[in-house]
Amino acid sequence: MVVGKRITNKSEMKTDVHFGITTCYSGSYPIQWYLNHKSAMRNLHILLLIMVFTYVSHGQKGEDIPIGKRFTIQSDILRSNREILVYLPNSYRENTYTDYPVLYLLDGRKFFHSFSGVITQLSSDASPQVPEMIVIGISSQDRVRDSSPTRSLIGYTGEEEKGLGVSGGADHFLMFVQKELIPYVDKNYRTNSYRTFVGYSFTGLTVVHALFSMPETFNSFLVIDFSAWWDDEIMLKRLKDFSRGYNGPERDIFFTTVDRVSNSVYPEKYNAGWDFIREFEQNPPRDIRFGYKKYGYKEENHHTMPLISFIDGVKYIFRGHMVNYDEMYTHPQLLKARFARLSARLGYEARLPEGLLHYFGYLFLNTRPDMEKAIFYFRYNAESYPLSAHAWSSLAEAHRVKGDKKHAQELYRKALALDPENAEIKKSLKELMD
Repeated sequence: MVVGKRITNKSEMKTDVHFGITTCYSGSYPIQWYLNHKSAMRNLHILLLIMVFTYVSHGQKGEDIPIGKRFTIQSDILRSNREILVYLPNSYRENTYTDYPVLYLLDGRKFFHSFSGVITQLSSDASPQVPEMIVIGISSQDRVRDSSPTRSLIGYTGEEEKGLGVSGGADHFLMFVQKELIPYVDKNYRTNSYRTFVGYSFTGLTVVHALFSMPETFNSFLVIDFSAWWDDEIMLKRLKDFSRGYNGPERDIFFTTVDRVSNSVYPEKYNAGWDFIREFEQNPPRDIRFGYKKYGYKEENHHTMPLISFIDGVKYIFRGHMVNYDEMYTHPQLLKARFARLSARLGYEARLPEGLLHYFGYLFLNTRPDMEKAIFYFRYNAESYPLSAHAWSSLAEAHRVKGDKKHAQELYRKALALDPENAEIKKSLKELMD
């Protein structure tokens, strides 16, 4: 899948903005100059044609900017092929030893581009709010059939709809996800044990149904304004039984909804999703951590809220991941305690990205010299990524700068054992031994 193209072109068009006037340049003549002449519009049109011709005639050197991969897998359970979209974090191809959590996204075609972009942004920079993760977008051939946990012909307005005759296939769809898709992803990608399941509106029904019917399959659930009205609010009735009897593993779930206002198309008499959320809050199932957000009318609506809901949801699920300035710059030793707590809650070893720990190490080794902090970050990186030759060689470099040649040699040898052909590590070790 391609999101855009990176272009290199010899001909450039520059723009300056000053005092509310935008001036464009082609070569050395500003367009504003032409506007001072009687034939301004004619000359401007000619200029623009020349600029377009020049741009095209120079040719373009471009490369695609991929955001993921699209493929199909054969489902014996569903007796059909299913389209799957896969996003991999930027660091995935930079190493062979890091495993990643996986986010399974329903309505894959609709949200894959924007939601994977959110993950890229929130997991990057100096203070990532969520971990790097793999995103799996799942496309449905029949959204009604695959999403509905029961068969019902009654639509949102309370009237019978013939198109709902295919409803009731969520169990088969979830069986496909659990028995075929997840094993395929785990076999073909470096995944860890943590999984998040995301659905919106009608596919949110599937996510709630997964919590009720197979809570062991996913560690967290993000439900965006789901169709709680379905089948006379069947999920609210099931919630009451689920809350009383649940004794499964610890899980996280986050709901969003929005204020309803009656209109001439949909009789918004009440918000069934809000009733469901309040019941969940008042009678929470044991060991299920619960969060929600209700957006106000005209702040968002059902159609505008998916993106902000996704951002709020993943930040809730991975709360505690964001590193504060006092930790990263003043007391970095606090990071270990923070991520130990986060790992205990999530059930896997949560870590800051290797590249980020590497950055902080060199920040304190070179830019803001503080040897104690530099060595802390390099050692923390090596402990977090023990199969990384780069992490061990950076720690060795810090000890070399410190003057501890013996320790530096030991660490370089450890790095070289992981990457025997690395010329830089060989050179550094040889210099210490000469």
